[in-house]
Amino acid sequence: MSTQYVIAPEAPQVPPYEPEAMAQGLAMQLAEFVAPLLLSLDRVMDKRLVRTVLHTVQVIITFRDRVNGLVLSELGGYLTHPSKGPAGTKRLSNLVHSLKWKAEDVDAFLWQQADQQVETWHQEGEVGVAIWDSSEWEKPQSEASEDLCAVRSSKAKRLTHIKPGYFSPPGKPIFVPGWQWLAVLVVGLSSRQGPPKLALMRWGSSRGPHASFKRDEEGRLLIDWLRQWGSKVIHVFDQGFASAFWLGLLLCFQLRFVLRWKRN
Repeated sequence: MSTQYVIAPEAPQVPPYEPEAMAQGLAMQLAEFVAPLLLSLDRVMDKRLVRTVLHTVQVIITFRDRVNGLVLSELGGYLTHPSKGPAGTKRLSNLVHSLKWKAEDVDAFLWQQADQQVETWHQEGEVGVAIWDSSEWEKPQSEASEDLCAVRSSKAKRLTHIKPGYFSPPGKPIFVPGWQWLAVLVVGLSSRQGPPKLALMRWGSSRGPHASFKRDEEGRLLIDWLRQWGSKVIHVFDQGFASAFWLGLLLCFQLRFVLRWKRN
């Protein structure tokens, strides 16, 4: 009796441009990017909480956009399954309330990534750009937090802009509860230097138990962190930083900078 061999068909290859393959590739790149942070958290936290950190970042990137936010119950449902939303919310609660980590761990991770990028550019003879950006996060319908301060509403400014054929809007600025926000991005002068990196991000308020002066926080950020880069980067500021205090601080440390000055 002769033996017959049956050759199994090969598994179909998914083209790299298919949505499933692209999603898997982006997930792997995200895991590689946050790997240093996950490794540092793994030394002090339970492995389940470390996995929750990675999955939470994936969910926020996937489902968060400029218009829609994510409440805690929605985030918990995306972590597990919509039918098991309470279980996912419990996982998030255990992560947020864990005493084995703090926000400074994330700040140190972001700074390490940006500082390493600047040093690599310097060794290759390239110059980077440190872009400073400040804004406000508006919470017009919230008064619960004692750290909320008065911020100028950019949304109200757009809605009350004078339009031909309509009544004149209020002339004075409209202020709402919110927080002050400051961030620094590190960007290369050419595409071969890689994508931008977030170096620092700070939230502040002029009221409450954690109140601080905005210029003091900006100056402390420059002195404690960014002045060590020296001439390795060019600092770029919008006209919101145009002041005698800020100009004197930059000239004092002999930093390279571009500052958009006010016309008046």
